[in-house]
Amino acid sequence: MTTRNRLLILVAAAAVLACVAGAAVWHASDRAARRNTEQAGGPPVVQGAVSLAPAGPRLMVFRNMAWGPHRDELATVPAASPGATRTASGVRCLRFHAAAGTGICLQSVHGTVQDTYRAVVLDSHLKETRHYPLNGIPTRARVSPSGHLAAWTVFVGGDSYAGTDFSTRTSILDVRTGRLDASLEDFTILKDGHRYRATDVNFWGVTFADDGHFYATLATGGRTYLIRGDIAARTVTTLRPNVECPSLSPDGTRLVFKKRVPG
Repeated sequence: MTTRNRLLILVAAAAVLACVAGAAVWHASDRAARRNTEQAGGPPVVQGAVSLAPAGPRLMVFRNMAWGPHRDELATVPAASPGATRTASGVRCLRFHAAAGTGICLQSVHGTVQDTYRAVVLDSHLKETRHYPLNGIPTRARVSPSGHLAAWTVFVGGDSYAGTDFSTRTSILDVRTGRLDASLEDFTILKDGHRYRATDVNFWGVTFADDGHFYATLATGGRTYLIRGDIAARTVTTLRPNVECPSLSPDGTRLVFKKRVPG
């Protein structure tokens, strides 16, 4: 093959790659455009004020996941009429939870090179009172029943709980004082009545019992455990194996969870 033919082949290959790249960019931009356009048959959404105040009419506050200009915004509908027109707040969250007039919103911050993430504490009018940078992809958020504590979990390695190739970071914040326990991995683990240490420890799924105690998931050694945490003592105690993702009922009388079947 002559040098000229080789050059022609290289030029043709480069042109094909350019076309493929252009098509991919066009497809991505077209998808983003459609994502921000209201879809036929979708729920009606209007812009307006959204409140987390516990007093007043019973409302449901949630992330609006309907495609359109208000996607990912916190929205509300009357609890008695969930199919009613949604009121969107303009505040966007990837994960969100609220209680007693306090909200925790895990947000993405779009950058020129890559996105970053932050945890934002919201008051009852969805105004930011504090924010903290996150070193991973947001996955869970929770506020204590009193509204005094907030917790969040991010992926710092991997992007799901499937398998063992992941790492999480779970933090607990006192929203009154700003005291931040940046990682539950700093707490003392009491497993089977003994102190336990390992390099593969991961926590996620905090659910608060009160302002001093919580339940969560501990993963280590290829197994998961239901744990109970004591914030003042900075300890977590294993309660039951093969359990994950606990959640307390609003009245605090029932604890539900997923049971993992050992494989």
